[in-house]
Amino acid sequence: MKAEKLKKNEDDLEETVLAETMKDEEKAVSSWENKVAFVLCNHEKGSIFKALEECFKSNSLEMARSCLVISTWLIYMLSVLPDTGVRSAARKSLLDEFINVLQSTRNMEEKILATLALRTFVGDPAALEELGKHAKCIYSTLRKLKRSSPVITDVLKSLMNLSSVNPTELWSCTEVVEVESCANDEVLSLLHFKGRVISSHSDGTIKVWDAGKRVLRLIQEVRDHTKAVTCLYIPSSEDKLYSGSLDKTIRVWAIKPEEIHCIQVHDVKETVYELTANCKVACFVSQGPGVTVYRWSGVPKHININFNKTVKCLAMTGDTLYCGISGYSIQEVDLRKLTSTTFYSGTRKLLVKQSIYSLQIQDGLLFAGGSSVDGTAGKVFSHSSKAVTGSFSTGFDIQRIAVNDDFIFTATKSGIIEVWSKERVTRIASIKTGSGWHARITCLTSDMDGKMLYAGTSDGKIQAWSLD
Repeated sequence: MKAEKLKKNEDDLEETVLAETMKDEEKAVSSWENKVAFVLCNHEKGSIFKALEECFKSNSLEMARSCLVISTWLIYMLSVLPDTGVRSAARKSLLDEFINVLQSTRNMEEKILATLALRTFVGDPAALEELGKHAKCIYSTLRKLKRSSPVITDVLKSLMNLSSVNPTELWSCTEVVEVESCANDEVLSLLHFKGRVISSHSDGTIKVWDAGKRVLRLIQEVRDHTKAVTCLYIPSSEDKLYSGSLDKTIRVWAIKPEEIHCIQVHDVKETVYELTANCKVACFVSQGPGVTVYRWSGVPKHININFNKTVKCLAMTGDTLYCGISGYSIQEVDLRKLTSTTFYSGTRKLLVKQSIYSLQIQDGLLFAGGSSVDGTAGKVFSHSSKAVTGSFSTGFDIQRIAVNDDFIFTATKSGIIEVWSKERVTRIASIKTGSGWHARITCLTSDMDGKMLYAGTSDGKIQAWSLD
C-alpha cells in the first residue's frame, strides 16, 4: 500500500510540474508573439500594412493567401497591443482588402479569415464606421456564413447597431412556396425543428414536412387526435413534441429523423387552446379564466390570473410561466410555488378591448404583442429585470410573433406580416400573404438561422419565404 501511495504521489507531482512547465512555455510564446507583432506593426509607422495591401493584389494565389493569413494575425494583434497610432494605417490599407476577399472568394477558410479580421475591426469605432459604409454589400454574405463561425454574429450585431446603417436597405425576401392543405381546414400551429416543419390542423391532423431544400415536402401525416390540434410545442432542451387539442388530451411525441411517434396520451379533461410544456409539467389554457398547470403525474392545478382574467397566450422558461391576458397585462407564475404576480401592466382605454395575444422568449428577452394602443402594439422586455428594451410602433394589432437570430416577425389580422430588426426593434419591411383579405394568419414560425419564414392561414395554406 505504501508503495502504491508513493507511486501516486510521484505521478501527481509529475503532472503538476508538467502543467506548470506548459504554462510557462505558453507565457513565453505569448510574450514572443507580442514582441514580434509589435515590431512588425510599428516599423516605419506601419509601413508593413501598405506592403500587405500590395501583396493582396498579387497574381500569385499562394502569395495572396499567405498575405491573408499574416494580415488577419497582425490585425488581431493590434487589438491586444498598446495603441501606438498605427491602427488607422492598418484600416486604410487592409479593410477594403478583407471585404473584397469576403465577397469574391469561394474558399470557406478564406471567408472565415476575412471575417475574423472584420470582427477585430469592429472593436475600433473609426473602423466600424468605415465598415458600416459597406454594410449593404456584405450583409447578405455574412448572414449566409453565420453557421460557420460565431464571430459573424458579433459583426452583424455591430453593423445593425450603427446609426448610419439603414436596416431597410439590408432586407430582402422571396416567396418560395405555397402549400395547399385546404382538405385539412385551418392551419392552427406551425413549428420549425431541425430542417422540418410540423403543422397542426383543425381536422385533428398533424403533418411533418421536409424543409431542407426550402420547398416543403410532406413526409408524414398522422391523425391520432379526434378533434382540432390547436397548439404544438417543442422545448429548446428536448427532442419531444407536445400537442394540445379540443379532444381534451395532450399528446407527447418522440421526434425521429423521418417521423413523429406518439409515446404518451394525457387526458386532461378540458379543451386545450394554448400549450407550453417541458419534461416536468404542461401549462395550458382552456375555456374560462386562468391557466392550468398539469404535472405529468396527472395532478392538475388551476391558477386564477389577475382576478379571473382570460389568458390569451403562454411562454415558459425554467420554472417561470408568462401569461398574456385580457386587460393588456402580463402575469408571471412561479411554477414551484404556484403563485402569480404582475410582470407588466399596460395602459388601459375605456370601451376598448385590449389583450396580449402572443408571447415569445429568446436570448433572455420576452417579446409581447397585442392590441395597438396609441400607436404601440407590443414591447420587448428583459425577462430578468423586467426593463423595456424596445416597442413595436404600429397601428396594427399583433396576433402572432416569431423570432429568429436577426429579425422579429409580427402577424396582423389583415394578412400583413411586419418585419422588425431584432437589435433595434425598428420596422424594416412588411410582407403580404397571398391568401387575400378573407383569410387570417393563424400561426407563424421561422428557423433559428434566419433563412426561412413560414405562415399558416385560416384557409388551409402554408406559405414560405426565403430571407436572402
